Amino acid sequence: MTMQIPLATAGARLASDAGRAVGLQLGPHRVTADHAENGPGAGPTPVELMTGALAACSAMSARTHLERDGDPGDIEVVVTLDAGPPTLLYRRVLLGFRLDRAEAHRLADALERTEVTMMLKPAFAIRTQIEHAGEPLV
Repeated sequence: MTMQIPLATAGARLASDAGRAVGLQLGPHRVTADHAENGPGAGPTPVELMTGALAACSAMSARTHLERDGDPGDIEVVVTLDAGPPTLLYRRVLLGFRLDRAEAHRLADALERTEVTMMLKPAFAIRTQIEHAGEPLV
């Protein structure tokens, strides 16, 4: 078996006196994840990191898709996890400008092919809504 070049690398270290606060090494970056029983903890929970990964990947991909027509301005993505059943990731893409219906559908289709979306699809249903000023476009 040959080793492939990894797409990403993460390491976790849990010190004996740290409770549930885990030091993560994500490539060259350090982050703390926590699953504190009382209070907010020292960092996001593992599930919050997962939803954050989908939100970040979606925002970056939306910018790449939309900047073909110039500066798209601010893009906000909110991802929530509904425990279900079925377990559902709900992705809302909030735009500061209006897209026509066809372009909103093209953006939603493009978001279905992002790396993180493709990795999560076997385990989760993912619903995407594109919005402008609180009005759903898709």
